Amino acid sequence: MVTDDSSVYSLPYLETPLVPSLYLSEKVGSKVLLKLELCQPSGSFKSRGLGNLVYRTVSSAPPGSKFHFFSPSGGNAGCATAYAAKLYNQKCTVCVPKTTNPVMVERIKKTGARVIPHGNFIVDCQKYIQEVLMPASEEPAVFCHPYDNELVWEGNSTIASELVSQFNGKKPDAVVCSVGGGGMYNGIVQGFERHGWDDVPIVAVETEGCAALNMSIKSGGKQIFIDHPNTIATSLSTVSITRETIDYAMNTHPTHSMVVSDKEAAESCLQFASDHKLMIEAACGTALAPLYSGKLKEILPDLNEDSLVVVIVCGGTSVSREILEGYAKRFGLTHINF
Repeated sequence: MVTDDSSVYSLPYLETPLVPSLYLSEKVGSKVLLKLELCQPSGSFKSRGLGNLVYRTVSSAPPGSKFHFFSPSGGNAGCATAYAAKLYNQKCTVCVPKTTNPVMVERIKKTGARVIPHGNFIVDCQKYIQEVLMPASEEPAVFCHPYDNELVWEGNSTIASELVSQFNGKKPDAVVCSVGGGGMYNGIVQGFERHGWDDVPIVAVETEGCAALNMSIKSGGKQIFIDHPNTIATSLSTVSITRETIDYAMNTHPTHSMVVSDKEAAESCLQFASDHKLMIEAACGTALAPLYSGKLKEILPDLNEDSLVVVIVCGGTSVSREILEGYAKRFGLTHINF
């Protein structure tokens, strides 16, 4: 479990609120609670995992130690790594694909991190970091994988720890989260196992253009690689998921894999903005889609008016009113007033 075991370093993430949603509760017919990870300092749950990686590295070293953290990311992982590095007065370089939204690039730069555009995909950035940038670093170089790292999972497991505390002896009947590479899901499973919530089902939601977990489960457990992920939920757009994610979902923890369309993810973003006056990116809308579409009941038919359903509103800063308006026009959703 992650705890603040140093009097010198504060944690790079916050405990986030668990808020009832009147609108979604009425829609689903159960009591829906929103875990608002968009309240994290970096804007997303990534502050937990990547923040923990930076925190553990710095706090376990002699006082005054200097590192250089390298992140291959075009979005939230880079923001979280850069924020944590800034908090501990450490160097950070984020290598982003050339197609990265300029708004996101500027957001990362505001932390003081160096931003280097390279290639068209995250895998290009990762290779460039490991083969070119890290060997040239004057300080000890630390590679910060966006999701495939045990310290990242450990940090993300604090979501589970907080839920246990916030439920105060009760248990939810389901927890819904989106899945990209599997880092958040892995952390939640580990946290649930640690706290005796190993019977709480997780609904793991992906979009059609990058459903690596769903495809891997359907293949019988083979780790599927997607050559060209294609989805508006770019924060979920990974070529594969971790081996551990597949094993957890198939053998360890009760998990329901679900796939939604880009249109359903987009519609959820717009409807959520209308209902709650909060803007979320499509990766976040992916988790909400089963509730807004009514499909959650198809997976969990035993849910009733007394059932408790948690949705991890994972956050993300790659969103603006212009982006949401673009979704409305692209998918014919202009009737939603947000």
